[in-house]
Amino acid sequence: MKHQITFVGGQLLPVLVGIKEFAPDKIHFIVSEESKSKISLIKSFLTGNTFSENICNPFEFASIKSICEEILNNIDQNDDVQFNLTGGTKIMVLAAQSLIIERNLDGFYINQNDTLLQLPSYSTRKLTSQITVKEFLEISGHKLSRSKTISDFSSDDFKSIDIIDKFTMSHDRLILEINSKVRKTYDKLNKIPTAGHLAINQQAKLIWTDKRISVELNGNEVFKIQSPNVRSLFFHASWWELIVAKEISLWPKAKELLIQCELPFRTDSFITKNEIDVLVNLGGKLIFIECKSGNVNQEDINKMRIVKDTYGGIISKSLLVCRFRPKPTILEKCKELNIDVFFCNAGRTTVNPLSKLINALDKLEKKLTI
Repeated sequence: MKHQITFVGGQLLPVLVGIKEFAPDKIHFIVSEESKSKISLIKSFLTGNTFSENICNPFEFASIKSICEEILNNIDQNDDVQFNLTGGTKIMVLAAQSLIIERNLDGFYINQNDTLLQLPSYSTRKLTSQITVKEFLEISGHKLSRSKTISDFSSDDFKSIDIIDKFTMSHDRLILEINSKVRKTYDKLNKIPTAGHLAINQQAKLIWTDKRISVELNGNEVFKIQSPNVRSLFFHASWWELIVAKEISLWPKAKELLIQCELPFRTDSFITKNEIDVLVNLGGKLIFIECKSGNVNQEDINKMRIVKDTYGGIISKSLLVCRFRPKPTILEKCKELNIDVFFCNAGRTTVNPLSKLINALDKLEKKLTI
């Protein structure tokens, strides 16, 4: 039988990683009065495992060691025992180290660079287990109410985003007029009727159905897209999110790639609290990506910081991917808030304006492993 003695501190993710990595039969949680309430968040992940809870004074060496000794004395001598030293206070770790030496036991410490330090040999190896986005969020008391993946979009959707991209470059003023007229006519985008038409100015007209959108200029059709998600792509500007996600899907380090993520309130799961354009999981570390095809304002940057701090914490990063270079004030604020920025060539002289995005993601990934 395999036993794991785990210290529970401020972060629960190392606890979950340790359980997934070694698959113990029984987990012995060592908690303080402050951290004992967090055990409830871990219980849903313990299918097939048994566990015990042991409360200690996290700053009293003798008390911590005594509790660990009591646990060890009740374990069969033929069973395997290991300590997860990643959580808890330094005093808790010292108490465990003393027992590892005295009783010739094993322990481990999970590093932020996806490696594991093994005791008493102090050798390192790569982690073999991975944490999903669902697990990452649930272990911190959050959840996704809705999200999409690349496979949720059809070939017609991808054809449509390319058409939108080219049209916005050649008719940028007209697109601004269309967006302005639609927003003024329908105060909320979800109130746009399934089918209709709208005069944009004396020359231009917007026509749409549930799966088709076109623009006529002086009576001639100059723009047409047709796909299952056409309304979201055009009216909600999710076309740029999909373009960005398509490029990121080529990045081999992305273990999960989610698009149009919605996170509800804890007190009301039917109301969306925050939205994330693109969410990348590196196997236990998250990158929150905000995609902007037009202007970026300070509210966008403030939202990015809140989302990162709320759902990702210190082992996550934020990235702003812009179609055009943001204003100097926005770049300054992003730097102050530790938000990375990637922007395309405004003149679009390159074949693929996002061709260097993966290089930027590689640099961002290195920051997460330092």
